[in-house]
Amino acid sequence: MISWLIGIVGMFLLIVSIIDIKTRSIPSILLTGMLFVVAFLTPTHLWFGIIGFIIAYLMFEADFFSGIADIKVMTMLSFMIGTINWMFALIILTLLFGFVWKVLIKWRFKKMKDYAFLPVFFFIYLALTILGGIR
Repeated sequence: MISWLIGIVGMFLLIVSIIDIKTRSIPSILLTGMLFVVAFLTPTHLWFGIIGFIIAYLMFEADFFSGIADIKVMTMLSFMIGTINWMFALIILTLLFGFVWKVLIKWRFKKMKDYAFLPVFFFIYLALTILGGIR
């Protein structure tokens, strides 16, 4: 994996997470552009991107995600995964971190129905990078 791409994606996820927390909306062109860049620079991981998109879409349909931005970010992270074991780790971390995030948000803000989910992907990205799944 291209090492500078790992840093750029990490900074991008941090900035997008902050924007999502503050405004609850992300310009679609930002996420689509970054998804295209990651897909273009990691063409050998095409199957993981497709699997990630399908899993993300299923989670969206099950109301685990609240927007299309979450599908794009999970697909982008899937393009950066190198093996099927790390793909399973991405899915499990998404479910675990997402469940904890939803519980914490509902406990802290009882009346809030719409909340930011992109910070979860930033923490998943950090966890996968530290564990060695993204290199």
